[in-house]
Amino acid sequence: MKDLSTLSDTELLEFFNSFDTVLSDVNGVLWNILESIPGASDGIKSLKKIGKQLAVVSNNTTESLDSFHKQLNSSGFDLRKEEIILPTQAMIAYLKSKNFTNSIFILGMPAMKEAFKEAGFKVANNENWTKVNSLQEFGLVTNIASEIGAIIADIDLNLDFVNLQKSVNLLKRPEVIFLVGATNVAVPLGLDRVMLGPGCYLRILEEASGRKGLQMAKPNLSLNNYIIQKYGIKDASKVLFIGDSVLADMGFATKCGYKKLLVLSGLTKKEDLDEWKYEEEYKPEFYVNSLKVVHELIEKIKQSV
Repeated sequence: MKDLSTLSDTELLEFFNSFDTVLSDVNGVLWNILESIPGASDGIKSLKKIGKQLAVVSNNTTESLDSFHKQLNSSGFDLRKEEIILPTQAMIAYLKSKNFTNSIFILGMPAMKEAFKEAGFKVANNENWTKVNSLQEFGLVTNIASEIGAIIADIDLNLDFVNLQKSVNLLKRPEVIFLVGATNVAVPLGLDRVMLGPGCYLRILEEASGRKGLQMAKPNLSLNNYIIQKYGIKDASKVLFIGDSVLADMGFATKCGYKKLLVLSGLTKKEDLDEWKYEEEYKPEFYVNSLKVVHELIEKIKQSV
């Protein structure tokens, strides 16, 4: 692993000429949920200015595509909707490819449920207004309608025990499709805070039901299948993936055959590189402190050419 900023001008030029497409994570690279990362927008703009096809790939399903797009642009990233990839889009494409027509039970945020409705799917109501006071009542409220044919599990800030049990009951039916989004157990929430991730309760669902969900988010290749189709990627070696997570981002890039650039502005810190505890194949070729450095290096090359 090399610090990209230590390369000579010739080596930097060779690096930037080695890829045509850039896929970048969002949280930890562009922002840390509540705080924009200084200089990140300059890095994105610089990559586009030197002719790179660029898209951002996020595991975030808490926002609609419209809302996510507005947030990115209000932070100065100047991206088109077509340059944003969210797991919800991949899930919708997957179900449409299966000609799915039944109802969907979603453990997720309102924006995710609305996206499926807008795509023409029926979404089962799983909002619970009755307090459960006994096992008998619990048995009654956790009954599941037979027309539900799929369950989708992702981050749900309003998750309760009743819906977890409903999900397990559903998954006992082998014909029910089981799709999941992000699987991380911790999500950065600002520079010094973390939030429980969906992986915490996904483990409960899988262990209780004996089923494994089809992952439609990083680092699973199912998401990459969608990306390849959407952007017409034919040569994985000409793609650079930028991320802050070793497991989700570098792991994803490794499985996809992409080049890897790790930024130290999110989950991973320099000490994690010095004391590497992950798979050797996940090691990135290069790392930088943040996308601000990428911008500075591109400007440096321009002046030297």
